[in-house]
Amino acid sequence: MPKKSPAAKPSKASRVRLSQTVFSRLSRAIIAGDFPPGSRVSEPTLSVMLGVSRAPIREALIELELRGLVEFDPTGHTRIPALTPRDIEEIHVVRLMIDPVAAGLAAERGKPEDFAALEANIAATKSAQTLADVSRLDAEFHDRIVHAAGNRRLLLCWTSLRDQFALWLTQMQLRQEAVTHRTRQDTVESHRTLLDVIRSGDAEKASEQARRHVAGWIKLMPPAPKGR
Repeated sequence: MPKKSPAAKPSKASRVRLSQTVFSRLSRAIIAGDFPPGSRVSEPTLSVMLGVSRAPIREALIELELRGLVEFDPTGHTRIPALTPRDIEEIHVVRLMIDPVAAGLAAERGKPEDFAALEANIAATKSAQTLADVSRLDAEFHDRIVHAAGNRRLLLCWTSLRDQFALWLTQMQLRQEAVTHRTRQDTVESHRTLLDVIRSGDAEKASEQARRHVAGWIKLMPPAPKGR
């Protein structure tokens, strides 16, 4: 009876691709709120849920921890972070630094294809069916502005915090929807205004409009503790 050939081990490249796929799926699910803040996630559960072995799950969780989308507690368990009032305030402060600079540079350096992508994003937001889709498209809109700015180091700063910004945005839009019930409409209108100013080429006005756009969230932010 012929011997069975041993199963070929997956190449390093295929393992990396699988880990990246798992990371992308989990990051989207966490940002969309599919995992409640503070909830525990385990490698075995995720392995069954995603239909993959535990190795790419473990690698993806390490990357998610670096991006601020999961945290490992002292016992070694993995949890979805619940943004505290201080976390929300800190992310807001960083956005107030990055967004105006990005908008001003995009006004100076933006290309027709950048503006076309931003237009398409607004159109998609206008027809979005769920709040999770609005939040995802909102984060994508600002991501495209940073790319249009054409500053590699600004992009590096943004990329390192982009997923935390997206998580922040999801939680803030949940607050907004509870108060206004028109998050999608408000997002479309504010993004239309910001894009029009950026496309005008006036860097100073674009920067100021972006600052007002981000600062407007302050009315929905929980008060941060005074002690540091």
